[in-house]
Amino acid sequence: MRSSLTRTLSGAVVAAAAVLTLAGTANAAPTHAPAPRVHTTLSIVESRLRIKAGQRDVIAGRLASRGIGLGKHVVFLDRWTGKRFVPIRAEITGPKGGVAFSVWPRVTARYELVYRGNAVFAPTHSGVVTVKVIH
Repeated sequence: MRSSLTRTLSGAVVAAAAVLTLAGTANAAPTHAPAPRVHTTLSIVESRLRIKAGQRDVIAGRLASRGIGLGKHVVFLDRWTGKRFVPIRAEITGPKGGVAFSVWPRVTARYELVYRGNAVFAPTHSGVVTVKVIH
């Protein structure tokens, strides 16, 4: 009697586990990989190679994808702090992807432009420019 009861209980447990496994799989939402984002590029240029302390320099760039400028996207100006780049300002790109930032560094400073991307366009960053300050 005991062995038949044990077999019945074991069979019921196995059957319940199988039903729960199938139910869990059937109710699981399908997962889809996100669509790949479109590659972007971000150029950077400084207007002057050297400035005196406190003078103005302009850091400019152009955000593009497949050679076409991307307007109305946020680009950040990052400055090197000694350990890492830190965002100091943000601007929206113009109709052809152009963006420009005025800076007045008192000491030599390194800058880069950063685009953080969105659902369609991939993030990117420019190279680094150094604004050399002479005293």
